[in-house]
Amino acid sequence: MKKIIILTIALFFGIAGMAYLYFSKLGNENNAKDLALQSATNNAAIVFSFQNDKGFYEIIQAQNLIQQVLGEDKIQLLIQLKDLIINDNALNKFIQDQYIYVSVLPDTNKNLNFLITVQLKADEDLNKFNQVIKSKNYITPLQNGQYSLKLQDSVSAYANLNDRVITLSTSLKLINDAAIRLAENPFTDYIKENNAVSRSALAQIYINYNHVPLVLKNILVGKLNGSIEVLNRQNAFASLSYNFSKERILFNGSTTLKDDSSYLKLFEQSAAQVTNIQNILPDNTANYAIYAFDDYKTWFKSLKTIRIKANQITQADQTISSIKNDYRTDLNLIFPLYAKNQFATFQLSTSEKLGAIQLTNGEKVKQLLFDVSTDYSDEIKVFKSANILQVYFGEAFKNFSKPFYAIIDNYLIVANNASTVASFLISYKNNRLMIQNPIYMDAMNQIATTSNISYYVDLRKSQNILRDNLSSKYYKHFMADSGLKTFDTFCYQLIADKNKFISNVLLNKYVQQPIPDSLSIR
Repeated sequence: MKKIIILTIALFFGIAGMAYLYFSKLGNENNAKDLALQSATNNAAIVFSFQNDKGFYEIIQAQNLIQQVLGEDKIQLLIQLKDLIINDNALNKFIQDQYIYVSVLPDTNKNLNFLITVQLKADEDLNKFNQVIKSKNYITPLQNGQYSLKLQDSVSAYANLNDRVITLSTSLKLINDAAIRLAENPFTDYIKENNAVSRSALAQIYINYNHVPLVLKNILVGKLNGSIEVLNRQNAFASLSYNFSKERILFNGSTTLKDDSSYLKLFEQSAAQVTNIQNILPDNTANYAIYAFDDYKTWFKSLKTIRIKANQITQADQTISSIKNDYRTDLNLIFPLYAKNQFATFQLSTSEKLGAIQLTNGEKVKQLLFDVSTDYSDEIKVFKSANILQVYFGEAFKNFSKPFYAIIDNYLIVANNASTVASFLISYKNNRLMIQNPIYMDAMNQIATTSNISYYVDLRKSQNILRDNLSSKYYKHFMADSGLKTFDTFCYQLIADKNKFISNVLLNKYVQQPIPDSLSIR
């Protein structure tokens, strides 16, 4: 009996020891893998991830749309690096089947640049890798584990090898920044959480919206505004899988909001809706943001909760109270009763900005707003008090303080100029609408029919707007035949799914279908 007890104790400690060694090794391997990810995510707004596999390069090469988005310079750089490293069997064996991360980062002189990060395979000998590097005459050692790579056309790239992690870029600044790894980085944790889900995808793109403004600062001349202004202060992450297509660029995945006070959080718990407010938008609409939910009263209650957390509820209450005292109009008996389940902000190709709110009874609302409005014309009115719409519809309408407005067919249309409202009414009454555009309808056919938030940009009708807002370098790329000129539509769709949004990102090219020859049909 005593021997059995001793053997049992020995067996227990033996198993415990083996388990400790196994999980320690597993933990060390995971930590080693995390080092590459930590370097890739440090300060990055966008991280593109794919497995270093021959099949990936063959598929990507078959579609030239990604090349158009990145531009000739960046594509030529990636091609040269692929020729020097991936196509070199002696080098590639050390990173075969490893995940490669391509990070998009702001660089000096208002430029965006790439940082490429990859982890050496755990079973490969580091000394042998160093020997292979020394045998390459286009690689020159510098200092502190850094190297210079001579590319074609007198272009140089730099690499760094540290803790079996290779970082590579044409910018030494990005190389040095990547060496400062953050042990605690929410973006790194988010990618690790979503990596298992995305392993079957051809490629994955991860977005850190906290750093998106830093990237846009290098692209835009002024501030982030318009329909995408809401992205300016978003503590959010997205994980999107690439769907191969020769006709369009499409990513599907999810977006997670980390900030409970985010305006977009108001739409997270609502069922996705079939929207129709886009049906009234003019044919010269350049971009829009559409917001939808299942019930306005529930949505407005959530809006008030967010304002309480942000200490903004007093300001909204004061606006409602002062209008009640000054004009004997209780706004709480108007919008909470007659607002429907969707609204939109949109911009015309002329840069004019408008808003639209769907109502259940437009004629009744027109009567109830009589005392808080001044007539500009028979159809167009203007609010006497400021911030009415922001009180009831939040951040989307903050730029319409005392707008001109018209109510037509159960829609409240607002703009900061009376002429803009008049222009809308002319288009609407003459049926000159965006939904008649086959380019727009083709793009809508590629994404879900229900959503909570939809961002849309007609790239062709936005040319003048982008010319005024993009730096010359990026506008030139936007207008180039080898760049984005042949694309016509960008869409970003968010569909509520418990505590996150199912997300679709589309960059579309409309291909007109040939009209069949009726004479050839028998």
